[in-house]
Amino acid sequence: MRDRILTAAITVIRGRGIVAATTKEIARAAGVSEGSLYNHFAGKTALFAAALAEVTGTARTAMTETLGAVGRDTVEHNLTRLAAAMVRFYGELLPMTGPVLADPELIAWLRADGPAAGPVHGHAALIAYLEAERKAGRLAQDARPPFLAAALLGGCQQHAFLTRLAGPEAVADDAGLPADADEFAATLVQTVLAGHLP
Repeated sequence: MRDRILTAAITVIRGRGIVAATTKEIARAAGVSEGSLYNHFAGKTALFAAALAEVTGTARTAMTETLGAVGRDTVEHNLTRLAAAMVRFYGELLPMTGPVLADPELIAWLRADGPAAGPVHGHAALIAYLEAERKAGRLAQDARPPFLAAALLGGCQQHAFLTRLAGPEAVADDAGLPADADEFAATLVQTVLAGHLP
C-alpha cells in the first residue's frame, strides 16, 4: 500500500505541482482513505519528501553508474549516457518543483529535510567522476571539473526547461537543438568536452 500511495503522490505532484497537490487528491488517486496515508507517512511533508526522493532515484542511479565507469568505455560515452538520463530526470522534476522556487517556506522545508541537497550531491558526484578521469589521464590536466559539471548539467536542465515550456517542436525549430534527449546529450557532451580530452 505504501508503494501505491507513493506512486499516486508522484502522479498527482507531477500533474499539479507540489504546491497545489493535496493529501485528499493523493488518497483518491491511490484508492485509499486520507487517514491511510498517515499509517505509512508521518505527514504531508514526509510524503512529499518520499515522492521527491523516489523521482531523484533515477538521477542517483545515473550518477552512481557514471562514478563506477571511471576508466571504462570513453569519457564521452559515459557522459553522454549520464546527460541523456539527466535530461529525462529534469523533465520529470521541473513540473514537480517549479512552484517551490517561489515559496520561501517550501524552500526552507526542502533545505531542512534533505531533498534540496540532492542536486548539490549530484553535481559533486559528477565533479568526482571528472576528477578521477583527469587523474587517469583521460581528461586534459587543465580541465576544470566543477565548470564542466555545471555546463553539462546546466545544459541538460535547459533542454528539459525549454521542452517543457515551449514544446519539442520549438526546441528543434526555434532553439536549433535536437528535441530527442539522446541526440541532444551526444552533441552537448561533444561541445562541453571540446578541447578537454587529451
